[in-house]
Amino acid sequence: MGDVVRVDEKSILVRAHTAPKLASKAFDSRGRLIGYVSNVFGPVATPYVKVKMAEGLAVREGEPVYTEAV
Repeated sequence: MGDVVRVDEKSILVRAHTAPKLASKAFDSRGRLIGYVSNVFGPVATPYVKVKMAEGLAVREGEPVYTEAV
């Protein structure tokens, strides 16, 4: 999907290569479920995606995030 640009307590902001569907599952580079897509906004060519994080997981800025295949 893209790379993390900001990390908050309960969500992350991802600069995406393509816009995923809302409520899509988001995974880290190890394939662990880290949350769900809660919002997509910004320019169509390179949108931003807000991911609501699952409890007890940590993600760092710059880390790649993936989404389930549609």
